[in-house]
Amino acid sequence: MSKPTTRAAFIDYCLRRLGHPVIEINVDDDQISDRVDDALQFFNDYHFDGCEKMFMKHLVTQADIERRWIYCPDAVIFVTGVMPFDQSSSSINMFDLRYQLRLHDLYDFTSVSYVSYEITMQHIQTLNMLFSGTPQFRFNRHQNKLFLDAAWGTDVKLGDYIIVECYRALNPDTITLTGTLTGNTTSNTITGTGTIFDQELLENDFITLSSGEEVQVRHINTPTQIVIAANTLTANASSNTATKIGVSDVWNDRFLKRYATAKLKYQWGSNLSKFAGIQLPGGVTLDGPRIMQEAQVEIDKIEEEMSSYNILPSDMYMG
Repeated sequence: MSKPTTRAAFIDYCLRRLGHPVIEINVDDDQISDRVDDALQFFNDYHFDGCEKMFMKHLVTQADIERRWIYCPDAVIFVTGVMPFDQSSSSINMFDLRYQLRLHDLYDFTSVSYVSYEITMQHIQTLNMLFSGTPQFRFNRHQNKLFLDAAWGTDVKLGDYIIVECYRALNPDTITLTGTLTGNTTSNTITGTGTIFDQELLENDFITLSSGEEVQVRHINTPTQIVIAANTLTANASSNTATKIGVSDVWNDRFLKRYATAKLKYQWGSNLSKFAGIQLPGGVTLDGPRIMQEAQVEIDKIEEEMSSYNILPSDMYMG
């Protein structure tokens, strides 16, 4: 069984499903690439296996405070929430009401009912929502910017971390990062020249330097500085280029293979439809419109299955 792990192998698989090399598939290489990109974009936007939920951590810089928004990498397609800036969700001390409740009312879980404690905690949470609320934000994936409607410099201060609940698209392609990177064996910090780390990378991404060393991103400090998971590099790196490794297993997704094949079939029929009715030697007639019609039926069926069984479930709201 063929298991594609690269774009080229994926394209070959789709063409074989259409009959290649037994029959000639009259589709240009650029058209093939375009249809694969279309299928991949649909897969990322609507299929639950095309994205993953994550919590993106961003270190606030002076540039963020001045412009009042932060960059979101291109891989981020949805933002569902921002963690509160107050102390309501942080660790508590002995003078906190929640600590005192646990100390005096829940000193022994075996003999004390937790019902009153749960009711009190829900009441405290409601008060937090009334007086503090949740951070208001505005996000559009085509801008790659997350606008926070907060008091920058007061609520959001220099050196604070902003925690963003979001979904990232799984990109199976390996991409080349902008700029060059420099690091050494005495530090776990890598600096860049002409880089845009905050737009191209997310925490826990793996990147491969042109020297051949693979490292994992732990923190993104600035657009030109990242901290790697390893303590240091194994060898000095000067003006290295870098690539971000994609999730190659996406190419073997059953839905994506079916959908991309149907898209290529529709493009094939569209190309042949320009010669509809023309009789070839031997009495053969090209029937491009029929291929288009069959492909459209397949596309509609796959999209209907996706919307019924494979889309992310809607969040539930209570209140």
